[in-house]
Amino acid sequence: MHPYLIDGLTVLFPFEAYQCQLDYMKAVLECLIKGQNGILESPTGTGKTLSLLCASLAWLEQYKIHNLDSNEAPIQIIYASRTHSQLSQVVKEFKSTDYNRMKITVLGSRDQLCIHPEVKSLETSSDKISVCREKIHRKACLFYRNFEISKPDIVKLPSMDIEDLVKTGIQKKFCPYFAARELKEKADIIFMPYNYLLDAKARRIHKINVRKSIVIFDEAHNIEQQCEDAASVMISSLDLAACLDDTTKVMQWMINSKSSEDSSTISTDDNEENNINTNALTITQDQISNLKLKIMKLEELLDEMKTTKGNIPSPGDVAFKWLKNAEIDFTAQGDIQQLQDINQFMTARSGSIFRSNGQSLLKLAEFIETVHPLDENGQPCFTFDMDAQRKSVFKVYIEEENNNNNNEQQRPSIIISKRPKKLHYWCLSPGFSMRQLCMQNTRSILLTSGTLSPIDSFKTQLAIPFDIVIQNDHIIEKNQLFAAILPRAAGNKHILTSVYKTRQNPEYQEALGQTLHNVIKNIPGGVLVFFPCYKMIDEVVATWKNNATFEIMNQRKRVIIEQRNKTKFENQMKEFNTIIENDQRGAMLFAVARGKLSEGIDFSDKTCRAVIIIGIPFAPHHDRRVIAKRHYLDEMNRRNKAGDIWYNQQAFRAINQCVGRVIRHRRDYGAVLFFDQRFGDNIDKLSKWLHPYIHSVDFTGMMKGLKNFFAESSSNSIDQQTTHPIQQACFPSVTHSTTMMTNITSKSINHTVLSEDILQTTLKQSIGYTVKSTEQISSDNIRNETNIVHKSLFDAISSTQRNGNTISMQNIESDDKQRDFDAMLELKRREAARTDSLPKKFLPMMGTFEETSSISNNNNNNSTLPLSTTKVSEYRELLCRLKTAMPHGVYPRFTHMLQDHKTHKTDRTIFLKLQTLLVESLAKDHHELFMDMARHISSSFRQEYIQAGQNYCLSTSTIEIQQTNENRINNKRKDLSSNDVETSQAKIVKTNHSNNPFRCT
Repeated sequence: MHPYLIDGLTVLFPFEAYQCQLDYMKAVLECLIKGQNGILESPTGTGKTLSLLCASLAWLEQYKIHNLDSNEAPIQIIYASRTHSQLSQVVKEFKSTDYNRMKITVLGSRDQLCIHPEVKSLETSSDKISVCREKIHRKACLFYRNFEISKPDIVKLPSMDIEDLVKTGIQKKFCPYFAARELKEKADIIFMPYNYLLDAKARRIHKINVRKSIVIFDEAHNIEQQCEDAASVMISSLDLAACLDDTTKVMQWMINSKSSEDSSTISTDDNEENNINTNALTITQDQISNLKLKIMKLEELLDEMKTTKGNIPSPGDVAFKWLKNAEIDFTAQGDIQQLQDINQFMTARSGSIFRSNGQSLLKLAEFIETVHPLDENGQPCFTFDMDAQRKSVFKVYIEEENNNNNNEQQRPSIIISKRPKKLHYWCLSPGFSMRQLCMQNTRSILLTSGTLSPIDSFKTQLAIPFDIVIQNDHIIEKNQLFAAILPRAAGNKHILTSVYKTRQNPEYQEALGQTLHNVIKNIPGGVLVFFPCYKMIDEVVATWKNNATFEIMNQRKRVIIEQRNKTKFENQMKEFNTIIENDQRGAMLFAVARGKLSEGIDFSDKTCRAVIIIGIPFAPHHDRRVIAKRHYLDEMNRRNKAGDIWYNQQAFRAINQCVGRVIRHRRDYGAVLFFDQRFGDNIDKLSKWLHPYIHSVDFTGMMKGLKNFFAESSSNSIDQQTTHPIQQACFPSVTHSTTMMTNITSKSINHTVLSEDILQTTLKQSIGYTVKSTEQISSDNIRNETNIVHKSLFDAISSTQRNGNTISMQNIESDDKQRDFDAMLELKRREAARTDSLPKKFLPMMGTFEETSSISNNNNNNSTLPLSTTKVSEYRELLCRLKTAMPHGVYPRFTHMLQDHKTHKTDRTIFLKLQTLLVESLAKDHHELFMDMARHISSSFRQEYIQAGQNYCLSTSTIEIQQTNENRINNKRKDLSSNDVETSQAKIVKTNHSNNPFRCT
């Protein structure tokens, strides 16, 4: 772990931090220390999730230490993301931190956590909820009973994500759903989906208390829509008719049950659900009758309402008055609870005495609670002074139900002869849900994503104060991204623009297809092509299939079109990954902006070497809710045409999210192409980090640029090149090694490097070198020599030795040093060495010298590697042993040096470098492994290599024996008092992080 002192607090980070990561953590800590809200934007691949976790957990740990004796309720971190798959990734990041000892839980629905076979087999979430509650009420769930018994053991479970918790629940036969809810009471950090926080109903159901909590929204670019959706709802006349039908059936059942009970008749039906059970329903017949009258009143009032004229909806209080006029009881134990009880009763018996499962009753209950929300204590969220907000922020849109024969069959008991209607209750301001959250007295609310720009509009929409804002640049170099706008198609005849009128033009569609087909010729691996909507994909694909363009594309790269069905989509992704791994041509995915492929899926490295944006994904212009939203914003800010500004920003925020698919980590590389001339005038709306890379080109320029870009990327192995992690941040690190490195590199050090000094110099300092000429070389030669970029540190040294030059250590950020440093950094990221996790690219290199030479020749002829399964296994085992045996940081250098030796088999200088490293690393403590490496040395140097190892062992054996004897004597002379001093110092180090961040283990 790497400790950093930021604002007086030591944060332990798993890896050497980049400057943007330290800036990010500083902003997080500032929010938490001051108790303020923050907006934190950092591009994908910059490690924002890990930075967020480390900074917030470091603060929480210190807070708990300083408030150990306090009687106040403990502060919790509530970490929310959009999907459970995203939460699973965050939990994995959490486990890689030094704070993984802290308590966590992951809240999920019964869809993810229920293990009861009967409940799990139900199709809808509402059915699962109702049947689960019914089984608990009747004590018919074994897993819940075991959960009640095992609570003391459950709270001691280690940190687990949803999958691990389910596996443990199945193994020990307790309910994972209720176990997760139990664990949240004592958890330091709680992971949950967005809607659990933003929806007041969900907060009350799951008993989520956010008071004094730190609320974090990851991937917050969707939070505006999520807030509005959580506070919006719809109900129709058909739903009310179904409610009447369900209540009538339940009343009839109660009458029949009571009649059977009075006559003491015994049911002969084998189904227990039809037998008399007076305790099956908790509400009385009079209560159900009263509830039915209220529903009839609602239906009658809705029928009398006029449909909305034009596109301007009515104020939101229309819905509230509608419910109030029907005398709906809004209290927690009122009509809402009764509707839920009847629904639960019917769902549990839907396969026997009731055909319906009571879903309409649940829908009515949801509508009532959305219009009149209650907090977790059952108190109304709307106070008297907030009625004005109900009128302005919420709107009601009433429309007639479309004629549908199936719908007509669903309303057998309707009492109104007029056409059914739909009542839409829309929330048009995401600020309502965010203000409701703030009113619960949260400590800090943090929003983070790679695409939150424009920040000012984002802050205005959410309507709560954000005191701290940060926008990070990307950590990649300029040669890792090719970004271009293409205004015209191939041949420069057709303008590329996917406006509604143009996108259906066959000529435009054909020109777009020809351009796309030609461009993908120069792109390796996978390509994601994003369209504005599914309809456009269907239209252009139909045209391309008619003129054979689609078939030609499919031959160049396998074309896969995004499916809306979840199961089909998952199968598509498996097919795509298989093609990427096994087919050199790669594959191309046609997707929709704002769709499944635009976020939440990691397309790293060759799975996505390019993102192509076709058109701008504006929301449907004539959609009634979009029109209402734009009208609402214009009313709020009539001077600036806020509605139009919002409309454009939403489209470009979706584009920025799509762009984020191409660069997934600091060594990734790829291209971003915009096939629409309108992007040329809207570069400022794209993500800030993209601005330095993007430029407009013609078709010829794009083809040439792509070809050169990917050719250079392949030849230079950009996968191994990274940006420069900082050695000394502006927030001083407490590590002594970093400070020493800074002191060393701050001086100008020049000396001649001997072959025996190479290993010590590179391992101890990791300093990059540049070639510096002597005074005898002319100024022209100096310029030529210093411009050389060597593949490795040792190449630079060898070049210097061959030319009689000296070495300069002034340039500490050379490409050579950086590559070596990042190779070591990547090894730290991996778990303990396993034979099945070793890179395949090193296996050919580890063959015997003669085998590798033939492999090299075969590679030049594009033939396959002649490695048998047995040899591959041997090479993997040897690599594992080498990685484990070598000192920290030596293994990456060894792989580079061995590869150079295989390439230049007669170069004595290269051999001596490799021999020096292996002698120092292996000959002393791993002599057998040192000898195993002999078969990988060129035959011309093999005997010299073996002799060097033997000489080294002989020269060090005498010294080692003497040192061992001296150490034994010194150890015996140590008394107990010295041990006590060391122990006390260790305790001080553990508690005083600001002086020494390294903790005792």
